[in-house]
Parts: sequence; structure tokens; C-alpha cells
Amino acid sequence: MSHPAPVTVGIPTYARGTRVFETLQRILACTPPPAEIIVHVDASDGSLEQQIAERFTGVHFLSSVKRIGPGGGRDRCLRAASQPYFASFDDDSWPLDADYFARVVTHFSHSTDIGGLAACIFLGNEIAPPASPITRKVQDYPGCGHALRVDAYRNISGYVDRSVAYGLEEVDVSLQLSAAGWLLLNCADLRVFHDTTLVYQPRPDITAASIENAALLVWLRYPVSLWPLGMLQYTNTIRSMLISRGMAGIAAGIWRTPIELWRHRRLRRPLSLMAVRSYLRLRHRDGKRRSVNWSLPE
Repeated sequence: MSHPAPVTVGIPTYARGTRVFETLQRILACTPPPAEIIVHVDASDGSLEQQIAERFTGVHFLSSVKRIGPGGGRDRCLRAASQPYFASFDDDSWPLDADYFARVVTHFSHSTDIGGLAACIFLGNEIAPPASPITRKVQDYPGCGHALRVDAYRNISGYVDRSVAYGLEEVDVSLQLSAAGWLLLNCADLRVFHDTTLVYQPRPDITAASIENAALLVWLRYPVSLWPLGMLQYTNTIRSMLISRGMAGIAAGIWRTPIELWRHRRLRRPLSLMAVRSYLRLRHRDGKRRSVNWSLPE
């Protein structure tokens, strides 16, 4: 057996039953395997943890009785991680390459300034091109396939507990890492399969939460001088939801926005004007390159 890679894997799961079992099997088949695997079970009744303990004796698990969302789950896994590097997957995503974790360690070893690695995500029946050593600087990453330097994460505010976190989760942490001076790299040899087609029925709760999250990101991270820009972004989010999903959830999202801002007031940690502007400018540039929007619901 290969000596384990110094990587903690974190997998948040919620209301998906034993679907995470295939992900665990695929990860454990990697060579070398990660040194640690943690599954966070959201809104838990204890049954899934028992099944994991019986079937995967080396896998650790954490639980939340109250729903804290995928970001909250990743945060709990990151805080509990015993290894210097953290590889994140969804409960329906896994590495395409057996040496994935060795590649994660190699990339981080190139520079102590690297705070995170974004994997290349392939969906459904997509055919992945061969792995390539090419890397490029990016401003954000996909939740279903990325890696973080644990020390970098533990020195920022981190993920916010949100039961529905679309538009906030990875954007918020990417912005914090960028403002703290950490580099994020997209790595063409980190290939992850996501077992989904990204075809969804519009749901009012997701629409409402997406609107709330657009305001929450501004409230938590933007300096006051950028609030006018944030208001424009918030308005554009409402317009986008209206065009793509119709009226359902729009009013609820607008109505609940001030409530959510007040509820999260103690988490407000505004970043510098220069840092936020730089992040937004580069993220806009990166957005033109991508064919898949990583903020889409998964």
C-alpha cells in the first residue's frame, strides 16, 4: 500500500442517503490515498454515520443536527483537519486520476504562496481531455473539486453557515484568500468527475437564497465605499433570477434580505477597497474564459 498523501479529504452531504459511498470508494482507491477522510453529515439523524462507521472503518465523520449547508460542512472539516492540505469534494464527485492526491501535494510544494487549487470539473457524459501540467492563476474555484492549504484557511474568516449557499460559498472564501495575498491556481492535471448534468427545476427557496446571498456577500466583505457597486450587483442578481426562473421566490428573497443581513451582523469583516476591486476585476476576466458557471446550484 502506498504511503498516504498528507491530505485531508472533506465531503459535506445532506439528505442524499448512501450516495456518498461511491465517492468514498473512489477516493480510497487512489494511489496514494489521502491520509484522512472526513464526511460531514448535515441535519443528521445519526443513521448515515452508523453506516459509514460499519462500511468504511477508517473514515471519520462529523454531524450537525441543525442544517448548516455545504459551506458550513466544509468549514467543520477544515477546522478538524489533521493534514496540511485539504481536498474538497461533493458527495457525488471524485478524482478521475489515481494519483490525484500526489498531484495536489506536488502543486502546493511549488510555492508557499499557493493557498488553493481549482480542479477541472467534468460532468455527466463529458469526455475529459488528457491531464496536462498547465496551471494558471484564477480568482475562484468549484466547490465540488478543489484543494486548500489548511493554514491559509484557518487565518481567514472562512465559510458562512448557510443552508442554501449558492452565490456565496466559494466566492466568499476566494475573495478572503485573495485579499490575504494567497494565490489560487487552476490545475489541468487535477481532474474531477461530477456525477450531475446541471439540469435543475427552478425552486423558490434557491431563488430566494441566491438573492439574499448576493446582498450578504457585500455586507460581510465589501467596504462601505463599494456598497453602491454591491447594490448594482444585488439588483442584477434579482434581474437574472427573474429572467431565468420567474417570479417564484423573488419577493421572499427581497423581503428576507435585511433580516439575513441583521442576523449575520457579527460576522461582518470588510476587506480593503483595493483587495475587493482587484478580485472583482480579475474574476470578471476569468468569467469570460469559463464555459461552466461554478456558482450554479449543484
